Amino acid sequence: MRIDKLLTSLLIAGASMAAGAQDFERAERLYAQHCSVCHGADRGGYIGPALNRDETRISAGQVAETILSGSPSALMPQHPSWGGSALKSKDRDLLATLITTQPKTDPKWGIEDVRNSLEVLVADESKLPAAPRYRIDRIDDLMAVMSRGRRAAGKEAKVLFFDGRTHRKVGEVPTGYAPHLMDFHPTEPRWAYVRDDIGYVHKIDLYSMRTVRKVRAGLNGTSLAVSRDGRYLAAGSYVPHTMVIMDARTLEPLHLLELKGVDPDGKMVEADAGMIIATPFANRFVVALEQAGQVWIVDLDRPGMPYKVITDVGRHLHDGFLSPDGRQLVVSSYDDHLNTVIDLEQARILRKIPSGCKPHLGSGAVVRSRGRLAGIGTNIGEEGCKSFEVTVFDMETLEVVKRIPVIGPTESPAAHPNAPYVVVDIVGTGPDANKIQFIDKDTLEVVRTLEVAGTLGHSHFPEYTARGDFFYVSARYRGDRSLGAPAGQLAIFDSHSLRQVKSIPVDVPAGVFSRIRARSVVVGLQPVDR
Repeated sequence: MRIDKLLTSLLIAGASMAAGAQDFERAERLYAQHCSVCHGADRGGYIGPALNRDETRISAGQVAETILSGSPSALMPQHPSWGGSALKSKDRDLLATLITTQPKTDPKWGIEDVRNSLEVLVADESKLPAAPRYRIDRIDDLMAVMSRGRRAAGKEAKVLFFDGRTHRKVGEVPTGYAPHLMDFHPTEPRWAYVRDDIGYVHKIDLYSMRTVRKVRAGLNGTSLAVSRDGRYLAAGSYVPHTMVIMDARTLEPLHLLELKGVDPDGKMVEADAGMIIATPFANRFVVALEQAGQVWIVDLDRPGMPYKVITDVGRHLHDGFLSPDGRQLVVSSYDDHLNTVIDLEQARILRKIPSGCKPHLGSGAVVRSRGRLAGIGTNIGEEGCKSFEVTVFDMETLEVVKRIPVIGPTESPAAHPNAPYVVVDIVGTGPDANKIQFIDKDTLEVVRTLEVAGTLGHSHFPEYTARGDFFYVSARYRGDRSLGAPAGQLAIFDSHSLRQVKSIPVDVPAGVFSRIRARSVVVGLQPVDR
């Protein structure tokens, strides 16, 4: 080959490689903008499935078609080339190529990244109102509803606030990306904190209904907790595998923990922060390392914030709740079908309680039942599960009291000392995913089943109001209702008659949080002011 032709060929090949690299850079930007909020910043999966060449089992053409059409059985919206969407045909094909040809990534986000992401939106907090700008009898009556929005991003992603006595909306705070969960300041009633699905923590002033500061604590992750003295805020991430402890007033990062450890099978693994909780018996954060099967107890009062490690807690840990005195933690172990009880003061395992298929405790619940203090364990189920149940165990003896049959997998129990029922949501995609069931606290039997959202719906996250007179349920429809039908509703029920008293349209509603949580240790035994 002549030297000039060789040079020409090399230049063309080099230009093609450069163009390909630029295409993938654009594809990664598109992914970060449109997909990472649900599928993970590393393309390793989050709320939605993993999207990478090693785990995606469909072709590039099928991926592009799914992007165009959405997924009716899930929350995947349509991304058509019309209607103002930025995802034109070329972009959809580019994303499909990225997903089917490139491996999962390993993005980093260290403490300096967290610090540099801090945004101060209200420079002088002393100028904020001294009391709520809206009518409300008590700040504890506030109910917060996470509105994900149809695309999990944009102006539809926000937190809605309601008066739990009148069910009147008193405010809303945009988050930009789908809000996931909320915690409230335990000593200063005006402050709340929201974690969104892109990793930001938002500090919200409940009096003026505005965000005063925000910081990106990680790139994806769900866990969040405020210390019981109100000084510290912790946020755990799935990408990367870290837990950041911040100043609750300023959101300045103070300490970062890399979450990794030896799992029950002897393998060193990185781990998601499946749950973070603050315990009142001492100024400590407790974090469950999902894949490592460990629980860490972080001492916030000692220099350097050292932590104790409890190993062999279980395989694939997730959520949990505290005993009424805050000393014991009950944490779910998905793959072992166990709920593990840990003494947090002595840092040791007390008991592993057999549970149903894939225990999922949500925020947990503890109720008084015929003189017994009973813990309520929901079970999210798994493929091939022969029977679905709610597991009830004695919080003092740690023995199983009863296995209550229910009509499907359950995720989030709700209870209140003034209400006669434990409410459980039926989850999944089956024909009963639009129903909730009611367990009588005395008999521990299912006494009622209600359909909430219609035949194409999901009904999730029941939460009692502060006084226990009502409970709220997020009811949403499968898929993207882009032709004008509502994307969901907030359904409100009378706690005693179980009559639905109100329905409020909400765009893809998710978690519901009562501000009474700021004054309670465990859901179901909240302090009550009538």
